[in-house]
Amino acid sequence: MTSNPPPDFLDPSLPTLNIGHPAIMNVRGEEVVIPEGLLEKALQELETLEEVSLSDLPSRETGLERLRQIFSIVDRVGDGVSSGMSCHSGCASCCRVIVATTRGESELLRERVRTHPESDKVRWGEGILQRNALLEALSRTRNPPADLGRLEGLIDICEPYEKENQACPFLGPDRMCQVYADRPLLCRICWVLTDPKDCEPGEGPPVKFRTAVFHRAHEMVGKISQHHFLDDRVSPIPYWFREDQGT
Repeated sequence: MTSNPPPDFLDPSLPTLNIGHPAIMNVRGEEVVIPEGLLEKALQELETLEEVSLSDLPSRETGLERLRQIFSIVDRVGDGVSSGMSCHSGCASCCRVIVATTRGESELLRERVRTHPESDKVRWGEGILQRNALLEALSRTRNPPADLGRLEGLIDICEPYEKENQACPFLGPDRMCQVYADRPLLCRICWVLTDPKDCEPGEGPPVKFRTAVFHRAHEMVGKISQHHFLDDRVSPIPYWFREDQGT
């Protein structure tokens, strides 16, 4: 009896796991078991939520609540497969990349920051200034300069930014996220199937667990930001806080 060959983690068909997709394995050779009905239920909940959202009057508070509802659905999927992923508390390797964030997500972060002591705000503010100076410097290396309010601009400087190995300003000295409850969607779906070392600078690339649920949630987060916050920009996390610092 012959054994199955190990998975090719560079196969571009692996990262996306849609309903009906054949089973995939992690780096440990374990099959990633999806709890029965988990993806189907999550997709249905997102569809229902989107239908309700279409009748919403534009409102900051309603927009924040809709985002929290989306995140709750996505988190249940993440919790359902977490035992098969390579990510672990304190890993934080993904906390050094550009995270494309909508206006609505930035408002959730702003709400979270307001609840913290002044000492945290000062420390985070210093990190935000440093990261924004780096982002703007990298933007100017492009001709024309990369637009840090558009996904295309972020993609353009993503690789050189990652090489700088600068952690998110909200990452604590213990390598734990200090705004975890209100982190953006892309931080919530950074589930890695390959060896954790593939996430380190100069390694990889890692293969990430992706589902139709994540793609649908991503679309909805963008729509909610446009509808409730009247803003279709996408920017790195620190860039939204320029407004609070008068830059």
